[in-house]
Amino acid sequence: MSKYALVERERKFVIPPDHVNISGLPHKHITDHYMLNTAIRFRLVTDDNGTTYKLTKKTPLNITGEHLITTIYLDQEEYLQLNNSECVVVEKIRYLIAAGSLVIGLDRYTNSSEELWIAEIEFITQEEMDNFQMPLIYLREVTTNPEFNGFELAKRFQKDY
Repeated sequence: MSKYALVERERKFVIPPDHVNISGLPHKHITDHYMLNTAIRFRLVTDDNGTTYKLTKKTPLNITGEHLITTIYLDQEEYLQLNNSECVVVEKIRYLIAAGSLVIGLDRYTNSSEELWIAEIEFITQEEMDNFQMPLIYLREVTTNPEFNGFELAKRFQKDY
């Protein structure tokens, strides 16, 4: 493992839209840019605290939902420089739900014909990840399904310019 990368452990679930109650939940507007032919994403996050810019490389470690993740915080000028790259761009809204000591990130993806809700939960330990019981009603777990990784979701719901 690189001394600059962290292990990220996460699980993902598809949530039925008719079981989503976002009333009063804190949320963030996220624009993700997935650079073609790389494992690199750069992101713009806007919430009540302002705007954050990030550059991230995420590399799968195994098929159980563990990745090596390296993130660099950028300033606006650096972010704008990266916008010259060939990317797939997706916008989503992430709602935050407290679940005991964990936080569930509930991402809403939309386009002109489809709406998709994905719940993501990050864990500190493998044991915590293995023992997690999803408190929300869900259709199926998609943690290991490549159709639900960030790049594939970006292609499916990409922003039109």
